[in-house]
Amino acid sequence: MATLFRILILVALYLPAALYADDDLPRVKVGMLQFGTAHWELAHIQNAGLDRKHGYRLELMPLANSSAGRLALTAGNVDWIVADWVWAAERTLQGAPLRFIPFSTRIGEIIVPSDSSIASIADLRGKRIGVAGGPQGKSWQLLEAAAAKQGIDLADSADISFGAPPLLSRELEAGRLDALLTFWHFAARLESSGQFKRALSAASISQALGLDSQLPMLGYLASEEWITENQELAEGFASSIYEAKHDLRADQPWQEVRSLMRVDDEAAFTALRQGYRSGEPESHLSEAMLESAERAWPFLRHQDKPLPMVLFSGVAP
Repeated sequence: MATLFRILILVALYLPAALYADDDLPRVKVGMLQFGTAHWELAHIQNAGLDRKHGYRLELMPLANSSAGRLALTAGNVDWIVADWVWAAERTLQGAPLRFIPFSTRIGEIIVPSDSSIASIADLRGKRIGVAGGPQGKSWQLLEAAAAKQGIDLADSADISFGAPPLLSRELEAGRLDALLTFWHFAARLESSGQFKRALSAASISQALGLDSQLPMLGYLASEEWITENQELAEGFASSIYEAKHDLRADQPWQEVRSLMRVDDEAAFTALRQGYRSGEPESHLSEAMLESAERAWPFLRHQDKPLPMVLFSGVAP
């Protein structure tokens, strides 16, 4: 009993101090789409305590859509968001420099019925195509640019319908679309049913533009000012991201984030898990990747200003 009493006294003495120290950690606010793939990675950071391990407390700020995320970062309401480097480069050129940490090489896929003959960009002419998101979506811009490089004005030569991913998935399932350009995780759900197949990936479309297929289009973005003022905090956040990606190569952590994935069957769960893993980027972008980004930049931006390569310096001040 005396030993138990001493243990209880020690717990009483040290637990409040530990809790206080944990609550006293600086916060890093990350804006994320509640049902986006970044949420899985960020949730694991919280579940595994990787934020506290690296000296900060992660706060997740739910966003309605990608546009809301860009607005929140611009307004300073969040420290980081996940977005594409093309938008980040445009902001940097406009005098609001951003920095990029790779998140994923996967963005969109073109899905067709399993008996479809569509297998190339040229095959999309005259077809009914659903496009998830809007005309500013990066997958659509890449596809449109790749088609233009082949002399095809896709907006004029095909019947394009923009919309929300779930709605367009249902339209494809009902046979009212010939092809669907959608976010990879919606594509994975469709493929896992066995009724649909991938006709083109964003990676193959990127290659048609001269982009390295391993160049991540999406990354965590923060302002250069925030990183300069919070260098140690930024390094801690980056370290937790890399560690989370490493952890998620194993199967066990996925059970803890499964509820966020909104899957009812094992086939879809496995497809989403493997899809995430296949998009894991290199932590440091190679010279070849950056050179390919420079080559593709004119097709994506349609202006003469050079791509601001400092964007890819990550958390360096």
